[in-house]
Order: sequence, then structure tokens, then C-alpha cells
Amino acid sequence: MKNAMSLLVFIAWSCCVSTGCFAQEKLQLLLGEGKPWQTPVYVHDTGVEGPVVIVTGGVHGNEPAGARAAEQIRHWPIVCGKLIVIPRVNRFGLDQETRYLPEAPPEQKDLNRNFPSPKIADEPRGEIAEVLWDYVVEQNPDWLFDLHEGYEFNISHEPGPGKTKSVGSSIIYDPAQGFGPLVERMQMAANSTVVDPDRRFTLRNRGPKKTSLASAVIDVLGRNAMILETTYQYQRLPVRTRQHRVMMNVALSQLGMITEDCFDVLTPPASERDGHVFVALYDDDGASDRGVDNLTHVFDAASEITVVHLGADEIRPDVLSQIDAVVFGGGSGSRQAATIGPNGADSVQSFVRDGGGYVGICAGGFLCSAHYSWSLNLIDTQVFTGTRTIEGGGPKSMWYRGQTTTQKMQLTQEGQRLFSDLPEHLEVRYHNGPIVSPKHSADLEPYTVLAFFRSEKVLYPPQEGTMINTPAIVSGPFGQGQVISISPHPEATEGLESMASTAVKAVARTSVEQSLSLPHSR
Repeated sequence: MKNAMSLLVFIAWSCCVSTGCFAQEKLQLLLGEGKPWQTPVYVHDTGVEGPVVIVTGGVHGNEPAGARAAEQIRHWPIVCGKLIVIPRVNRFGLDQETRYLPEAPPEQKDLNRNFPSPKIADEPRGEIAEVLWDYVVEQNPDWLFDLHEGYEFNISHEPGPGKTKSVGSSIIYDPAQGFGPLVERMQMAANSTVVDPDRRFTLRNRGPKKTSLASAVIDVLGRNAMILETTYQYQRLPVRTRQHRVMMNVALSQLGMITEDCFDVLTPPASERDGHVFVALYDDDGASDRGVDNLTHVFDAASEITVVHLGADEIRPDVLSQIDAVVFGGGSGSRQAATIGPNGADSVQSFVRDGGGYVGICAGGFLCSAHYSWSLNLIDTQVFTGTRTIEGGGPKSMWYRGQTTTQKMQLTQEGQRLFSDLPEHLEVRYHNGPIVSPKHSADLEPYTVLAFFRSEKVLYPPQEGTMINTPAIVSGPFGQGQVISISPHPEATEGLESMASTAVKAVARTSVEQSLSLPHSR
């Protein structure tokens, strides 16, 4: 096996040897241009001899990790060959979070069963498969990697009678292609991200299903292909995208296309962003699943924003340095603080102090306050909280005001300048967000109120009068950075969703908007 691996390394590197100077070329094309389903194709041609590699994601629309990972992989600094990335093949399916092609005939609804296969189908079926297959044939890739997700872990899944075992957390390949040592290295790298033995990656060497894209590349074009499967059961998106990146890091390194580890490269260099904003959304313990989903939809709808989901392990300086703003949404501020830990807290503080932006919504507003021992101390707010004894009810926490309600909110002049597309008076979803007042910390500058609550939610008598006419949204500087703390949930309020993306653009380190719209701008 060692000799086989050495031979593979030699072949990979020998195909990337350059004897002269070549021009790097980065292109963005549209697959199916002009069609309702058109989707971007990103081509990085180094001009240096080397393999042609295609990476596809989002063939199944209910498998977002492959699409997100491919979107990140396209920014990797390859040194030879050509890297072609199609992150969102089934764009409509991804938008609707459905596995299949929306509105396709039943026999064509599964896009990954529509490609040619000897003795089964001579031609692809359906417009998307036809256009994609024609493009793949035209590029004649040396390798194709198709990124997918299974619904349960392959090792531990025990399907009932007549049910199919999930292929989750596996590498599907054809052993006849002779790259077993490569997939073993990829498996080992993927398993380095796994603690639970029941969630470890397996190797499935029966080859991809016939009429799948990877199978067509193998059987029709005679080229190398494999399917990489993570698992969406019990695993948040940052875990799954990282597993895809870790596997692809091994593959592209083995092919000589990258010369350093790139699995933590999530965004392009600042010089290539052209004002585009890259926002990190905290997606780990303490973050509400619904809140993460709502914010993801909001940021995805903003063409000038790309959202990257980060777990607590990725709240580090080397990762945050690639980001323009971080967002901590709803859930539990104390659990978010406990999960990122002291090192994560230091990393966020340093990130904002050095010019990054922070937006905290509900729980994220508790987290960025200067109130608790676990707070990040990014903005000069203290929180109405504590315990009061309620007659007949015993001790009750004052931060808790009960179930979700709609509350009235009024933008200040500063808020109207920032949220200029919205009226002055609004109604917004509220669910126990922080009720704030000045902390008067010597280490923090005073905040600016962008919106006031003009009504209140009261569950216990001591809460009466403590919410109405208090700040609903505040902003303030922290070092060279900017912070916005939002108590209610505009991202979950019909018609107000854009407030979250406007706030991100306002605080982002690459943004011009913050210098025009926010007080205390840097």
C-alpha cells in the first residue's frame, strides 16, 4: 500500500510541474444561462499543467452541506491544473429544501438518476441533466467529486424490512479505478473529525449508483469519480461542511493542486471581494435551529452577502480573519458563551476590536452585553433581569416574559437613516430579548439607540413598565469595530427580514455603509 501511495503522489506531482510562467484565470459562468434554473459555475484555471477537477454540490436539494462546502472550496488557492466548482446544481431544490427537482416529471425528479449509463440510458434525461452532462463532457475532467449527505450514519443505521440502508458518512468509489490508497487517506482525515465511533466514515467500494453523475463519469467517460457523503442527522452544518472540506483537502493535496492545508479556507482574499460581505453565523450549541435557519434565508437572499456557518471550534483568529462580521442569533446567550469558551470569547473580542463587525440578535444581544460574568463586553448595556418572588408563584426570573408576541417599535433618527427602506413605526416579533439600559462602563463608549420599544410584554407584575420606551436596537463602537445589538427578531418578522442583512452590512469591516450610517464610525 505504501508503494502504491508513493506512486500516486509521484504521478500527481509530476503532472503539476511547471517549466514557465502561466496566467491565472478565474471565471464565473452560468450553467443553463437564461433558463429559470441557471446556476453559477466557477472556473479557476492556473495555466499550469495539471489535472482538471470538477466539484459538484447541491445535486439533491435537501443536502445543503455539499453546496456550502463547494462554495468554500472554490476559493482555495490551487497551484496547477483547473478547478471547476458548481456549488448549487439543483438550485430550486436547495431553495425549497427538497431532495428532488421541483415540478419535474416523476421519472425525472431525482436529478442524480438522470445521467447516461451503459445498457441503461444512452442520453441524460431532463434539461438540467442534459446541460450539466454536456458541460462535463466538454471539460473532460480527470476527476469529479460529487458532495452529498445521507440521512443517517452508515455504521449505525439499521433500516427496517424492505428499507434501504443510509449511505451517510461514507466515500463511494469504484475499486477498479485503482485509487484505494487515496480514499483511505480521505477516510482517515474525515474520521479525525469524529468522536462517536458510530458516526465514523466507511468506504463503500461497490461504486456509485448507475445513472448517477459520478457513475456516468466513470462508465461513459472513463474518468475518475467518487461521491463524498456526510450525514445530516444530529450534526450541525459546520460539522458537515468541514468534513467535506477535510476530504477534499486530502484529494486536492494528493493531486498536487494545493500545497498547504486549505480545509479552513472559507472565503477569498480581501483583494478579490469587490465589496462583497462575508458573514459568519454562529451555528452550535446555544443557537436556536429556527433562528439559524431564518438568518440563513435572510443572508442568502442578499446578493452582496455570503454566509458561512461556524461551530465553536472555528471561533478562532485564523478563521475569523477571513470574515467581515459575526452574527450570534437567538437561543441562549449563556449557552453560547459556555460553548465558545474563554478562548472563543477572546477571539470574538479581538476580531471586533481589530475592525470586524458584530450583530447580536436576542440571545446574541445578551452575549454582547456588559452585564454578565460570561458576557463579551462589546457594548455598554446592562440587562433587566434578576429574580423576584411572585405571590403564589415563588421566585421567577425577570428576563423571561413568556411566549412569542408582536410588539411595537419606533426607529430613531439614526435608525431611520440606517434602515431607510422601512417606516418609522413597526411591529416586530419579540421572544424574551434583552431589556437594556446603560451600564456606564469605563471601558466602553456610550451606545446609540436605533429603535425603542413602544409597547411591552409583561408576564409578572414586577415587569410592568420595564420594557416600554426602552431601547430595542442599539449600536456602539468597540475598538476599531462596530456592534449592533437587536433585542427582538426582525429576521423572523414578515417585511422586516432585511434589517438583519442591513445591520451586517453596516458593521462589516469591508462596508462603506457603516461609515455613512452608524455613529462613532471608524
